[in-house]
Amino acid sequence: MQTIRLAAGTAAALALLTGVAGCGNDDEEDHSAHATSTTKAATTAPTTTRANLTGTTTPLPSPSPTHPPAPVPPPLADVNCGPVTGANGATADVIVFASAAGRPGCTEAFNVVADYLGVPSGGEAVEVDSWTCEAQPDTTVGHICFKDGLTIGLRGDAAPETPRPPVTSPTRTVDPTKPPVTTTSDVPPAPSPYPDDVNCGPVTDAGGGSRTVIAVGNAAGRPGCTEAIDVATTYVTTVSPSAAVEVDGWQCHAQQSAETPSVCEKDGLVIALREG
Repeated sequence: MQTIRLAAGTAAALALLTGVAGCGNDDEEDHSAHATSTTKAATTAPTTTRANLTGTTTPLPSPSPTHPPAPVPPPLADVNCGPVTGANGATADVIVFASAAGRPGCTEAFNVVADYLGVPSGGEAVEVDSWTCEAQPDTTVGHICFKDGLTIGLRGDAAPETPRPPVTSPTRTVDPTKPPVTTTSDVPPAPSPYPDDVNCGPVTDAGGGSRTVIAVGNAAGRPGCTEAIDVATTYVTTVSPSAAVEVDGWQCHAQQSAETPSVCEKDGLVIALREG
């Protein structure tokens, strides 16, 4: 009876071990199958198909978020640049006026106005730094300067100095109580002294010869040596079929004189060209 119980217990133990071993195999098979399916899922990438869109794109009407309206600058306004004092001692404000052509800068306006007020003027139009400035019949803005559609105004009484009248000689009258005085003389009045001739130096003519330039003094005066040398050099180096040549308004020509064979004359002044 005891032997039968041992056999039964042994069989039960073997059955239990067999079941545990079977469970272990099932778990391994499940893990293996899960790993295989995961690997296949990882190696097989999904295929994505994009739609092929066709057609035209119509821009949004302006204004839109993609085409905002351009900012509009504020309109220009007149600017008071500050006061100035005229040559007449009065003051005025320098105003730069806004127009379709723009608006002058205050620095340029002050420069133009200062030059305008510094020149004597009787109200006529004058050119100042390429601007035209003049008085106008306006009790508020008495003077303006304008150029290329731009305008500068003087709001006030400042003005240029008025030109002084010419000085006239006093009128001499005859005193009827005194008899006229008659002077007679046989001696002619002495002529006014003439300036002396000046030797300005030599010049070389076209043939290689030397000429001495003399600035001649006479009743008309005497030319300067710089001008005399320039005129003489041009004359003696000019090849001309005629002996008469005009150089800067001077009439240069030959003459019948062994000492001074040629001269240049202008407004009574004389430049002599002597041999050697």
